[in-house]
Amino acid sequence: MSSIVLSAQNPIVYNDLQEAHKAFVSGLLVQHIDLSKNRLTTLPIELKKFPNIKTLNLDKNKLDSLPSWFKEFQNLEKLTASKNRFETFPNIILELTNLKTLKLGENNIDGIPLDIDRLKNLESLWLWSNLIRVFPASLSDIESLKYLDLLYNDMLFEEQRQLRELLPNIVIEFSEPCTCEFDD
Repeated sequence: MSSIVLSAQNPIVYNDLQEAHKAFVSGLLVQHIDLSKNRLTTLPIELKKFPNIKTLNLDKNKLDSLPSWFKEFQNLEKLTASKNRFETFPNIILELTNLKTLKLGENNIDGIPLDIDRLKNLESLWLWSNLIRVFPASLSDIESLKYLDLLYNDMLFEEQRQLRELLPNIVIEFSEPCTCEFDD
């Protein structure tokens, strides 16, 4: 079974690091890696061989953190790490200033770092199905931000209203406001 995905409209996506390494050694440019659904609890160190990747899919694993060497992926434009076990926003991601798309949906993330605006090229932020209710004003400093997915974050109407006022020119996806009581 081949571990390389290719179509006329999409670039080569490697879902096996050994195959990606073979391609790299043979002179091919490796820019897209998909390690989704691998039950990873940590990132394989072999990933460091590809510091120039542009997209990395880590969806549906068991990751609860990212290693310090993750900041080496300075060309990364799209990171998807939904359906993992993050309880806090992985701050090492803030080092990836070329990110345009960040997907961290369906984790247990309870907040967004105050310095989220370090991701100055971010266009879309997907945080659906997390535990986020408070948002830093620095989100409004990301001039490139166009889309924010906050579905299923159990936010009150007032919290949603405040966020819409903070980010009036950004498309924000919300679920129906929560009518429940929260313990603060």
